[in-house]
Amino acid sequence: MIAADGYILLFSRRIPYNKNMKRKTYRTNWKLLLPLAAILLLLLVLLLVMVRTVISMRTAKAVPTPEPTPEPTPAPTRVDLYAYYDFAETQQIPVYDHREDKLVLMDFEAYIIGVVGAEMPVAYHPEALKAQAVAARTYAFRKILRGGCASHPGAACCTNSKCCQAYISDARMEERWGDAAGMNYNTIAEAVMATRGQVLCYQGEIADAMFHACSGGQTENSENVYANAVPYLRGVDSPYEEPMRTQTVAVGFSDAVEKINAQYPDAHVTKDNIQTAVEIQSVYPSGRVKTVRLGDIEIVGKKLRTVFDLQSAMYTMETTESGFVFHVKGYGHGVGMSQNGANGMAQHGYTYDQILKHYYTGVTIEDDLNRMGNTPAPTPAV
Repeated sequence: MIAADGYILLFSRRIPYNKNMKRKTYRTNWKLLLPLAAILLLLLVLLLVMVRTVISMRTAKAVPTPEPTPEPTPAPTRVDLYAYYDFAETQQIPVYDHREDKLVLMDFEAYIIGVVGAEMPVAYHPEALKAQAVAARTYAFRKILRGGCASHPGAACCTNSKCCQAYISDARMEERWGDAAGMNYNTIAEAVMATRGQVLCYQGEIADAMFHACSGGQTENSENVYANAVPYLRGVDSPYEEPMRTQTVAVGFSDAVEKINAQYPDAHVTKDNIQTAVEIQSVYPSGRVKTVRLGDIEIVGKKLRTVFDLQSAMYTMETTESGFVFHVKGYGHGVGMSQNGANGMAQHGYTYDQILKHYYTGVTIEDDLNRMGNTPAPTPAV
């Protein structure tokens, strides 16, 4: 009754007393009840919305929304050499492309980009790439001054590394590097154009800028590999070849006899004497083998390298029960600049000009081909 009376008192208003009525009479107070009902209805709606939201959130957690597929990053656009570097086109030269078997007219600096891309790993330090660009440009320019490629008349250079310098075309860059081709091209182009026109000289003449992959820690005097003693191609320390390129080659006795007799039949090496027929007799201070005895003859160490396909002439040999084992350091002939060593020097803070002057004794770097008066002969017709 208390609750009922309370309701009556709260939501009703009392009718004035009438003596004819036998009991109290109340009438509903709608002015107070209707707003309260509206508030309760609104609270009910809000409660339903909250319940629905919680259910939706739980459903979303149960069924994860798939992540949007990221859009592929577009490949970087290759730089326009002459627009980007504000540099007028250099002289065009005819290059014999041994893959296409034809002469191709190329801009000289664009050709050097292809040489650097083929001759040195693009991941090497930018200062090493610059050093390679100058060496490659010098090598090519010397070829031009001496009449061009001897193996291909009418060509300034060719793309065969056994004759001139290796070269990689734009199309082969795409094949080799795929999506990274544009970025790699730009990296090489920056090194080439940062050194544009620069060549190595010795006493006013274009140097023979020889280079190789890895020296094994010490480069070689030119006369120990080739015929002439060149004053700027002296053996020097190459302390930063990291990692050092090494090779282990095992050759069975029967295989050794066959390979030796194929090139040196006068050595008279047989299966009976093979174990004592091969002997290293002398070594250069660099560690490269100078002379080797093969049975009845003596050969220079670099020739045994070709017999057994060794990476360099810096090797030692041990004789086992079944054959020979050669332990090789370095890669290449060892004369001039070590590419691996150049990269190591660059990583230790050396600049490209410091690297070049380390590997090429007494050279200067000329920054403009035209200043030397040694401009190439007129370009032959393709």
